[in-house]
Amino acid sequence: MRSWLFKLLALLMVFGLVVAACGNDDDDGVVTAPDEPAPAEPADDDGDDEPAPAPADDGDDEPAPEPADDGDDDSAISAPVEEDEDVAPAVPAEEELAGGCEATVSGTKINYANFSPNASMDPTASSGSLVGGTELVNVWDVLMTFDPDAGQYNGHVAESLTSNDDFTEWTLKIPSGITYGNGDAFIAQDVIDHMQRFLEGRGNGVTNTIAGSVQAINFEETEVPDDNTIIFRLHQPWSTFSLVLGDEAGMVVNPRVIAQLLEEEAANATEEVSAEKLVRNRMSVSPDLVNAASFGPYEVVEVEPNVRTLLKARDDYWGGPVCIEEIEFTFPGSSTANWESFQAGDYNAAFLRDPRVFADAREAGAALNTELQNVGGVFLINNGVRGAERIGQDIRIRQAIHHAVDRQIINERAFEGTGIVTNALAHEGTLMWSQELQDCADQEPAYDPDTAAALVQEVKDETGWDGSLFFVYTDQDPAPAIGQAFEGMLERVGFDVTAEYGGITTVLIPRVIIQADYEVSGWGHNMDGAVWVSSLNQNYRSDSRSNRTGFGHPDMDDALTGLYGAGTLEDQRAALAAVQCVWTEHLPTMIWSVNEEGLALAPNVKGVQRSMTTLFLFGNAYMEN
Repeated sequence: MRSWLFKLLALLMVFGLVVAACGNDDDDGVVTAPDEPAPAEPADDDGDDEPAPAPADDGDDEPAPEPADDGDDDSAISAPVEEDEDVAPAVPAEEELAGGCEATVSGTKINYANFSPNASMDPTASSGSLVGGTELVNVWDVLMTFDPDAGQYNGHVAESLTSNDDFTEWTLKIPSGITYGNGDAFIAQDVIDHMQRFLEGRGNGVTNTIAGSVQAINFEETEVPDDNTIIFRLHQPWSTFSLVLGDEAGMVVNPRVIAQLLEEEAANATEEVSAEKLVRNRMSVSPDLVNAASFGPYEVVEVEPNVRTLLKARDDYWGGPVCIEEIEFTFPGSSTANWESFQAGDYNAAFLRDPRVFADAREAGAALNTELQNVGGVFLINNGVRGAERIGQDIRIRQAIHHAVDRQIINERAFEGTGIVTNALAHEGTLMWSQELQDCADQEPAYDPDTAAALVQEVKDETGWDGSLFFVYTDQDPAPAIGQAFEGMLERVGFDVTAEYGGITTVLIPRVIIQADYEVSGWGHNMDGAVWVSSLNQNYRSDSRSNRTGFGHPDMDDALTGLYGAGTLEDQRAALAAVQCVWTEHLPTMIWSVNEEGLALAPNVKGVQRSMTTLFLFGNAYMEN
């Protein structure tokens, strides 16, 4: 975090205007660009014979929507907050403004223990925040960010984002003066071209699910009146559209660089490997290309997909000097290994996602920047992805799985009882929970092995099915313990489980997202305050190309549609409760836990800003002493 005064001066030079922090009032007009970040909080997807190891795509897209307001009375881009909720101050406290730098400090470095090795530096080839998201956001930057404490979206690269009254039209303003690494100016049309690359690449190497959200934009009606303005027009109301601009669709890749690469690769394309996929693979492993096409606070020095990424501070960052010189991302192997290596001093930033580890970290007094992720632990059930015949299409099988599994047994086996088990889409104490939602969740099949066994036998007798069930999960601790407990409870009631455990990017993602080759899989949707609408829509709407379970029902589609236009917190909670009631009736998959995830930071690392769903920006970070 650089000093407040210095940052204002830097922004004045870049933009020629003063940018103000967005208030939390529902009547506030705009979300303005770069605020001083809040301090760290104490207390949260393949395969051809292609030239690079970037993951391939399954033709799916994914996550989507969130709210705002407008008309002549432009509304703030924020998730509604209760009137009595504590809200983070618009201007940091005086002591939080100290520190920072006036130039990159030589020799400073963040050694970052990540959740999973990054597979690609191209946003379209990333599978989400836990698999490369922090690496990406620090190289590409992002238009919007989400503040989970205030429950609101803020402009980052964007100067403002405002909506009309029914959330069908959104106006984005971007600043002048930002240039890519190759010197090209960043202009409004670039945002549109970048978003359309997600849509055009579906089924052709795009693995990031944000393409499903981009589908919400009516590009034929969307306007770009000048180089600093986009008027997005949507196919339907969407009160939290800001989300799209805070995910990989808001990490803009210079479209002129992409156009040149497509021209170069046209002669090398084959029926099996398109020019677009060749370009994506080159972008995955070429620092020079990435640096030419980006304008974030860091440049890529080295990248070994699925192993290691090394970044260095950009010396002409539009937001002012980047204090910390280098960030190196590597993967010790699990949350436990991350924490142990952090304690040993090998890392000064470690991503954690295990309740046992968080208990140890808190006991040790570690500085944590975390949040709870609803639907963080699920067992996906293949309901017939892409029209395939799967036993999970029979609701009796889905009921049997629910009757067979005791969530608390998994918690004890995997987490020594320190985890948070739940049967609901939102856990009590999180923003979207309501008693109405919990009442519907509690109507789902209760733990009852005898009923589960009877259902399994009934299906065997009627269909001739032999009880076989293919289960896939990551081999990263504590997943094997979770999976083995799950397998044992299924075997007990008559399922014949075959399991495969392996790396997230090498086994789990290809099996689930690319090939849809599974009956049941360990997974997590990570529905925090920023992405709950989109995650549900893209994974459980019948016509979503990012539907990883193949579940679809008109009642769920209707309930999900209700989420898009819900503009107040009360309306959003009611809409999510309606989704929960449909969920309980049809059981598309099994929710079993809430996950906490986030960073442990060394005491001298300050100014780390959360971007979206535990993506972390280091552009304003600094090291004391």
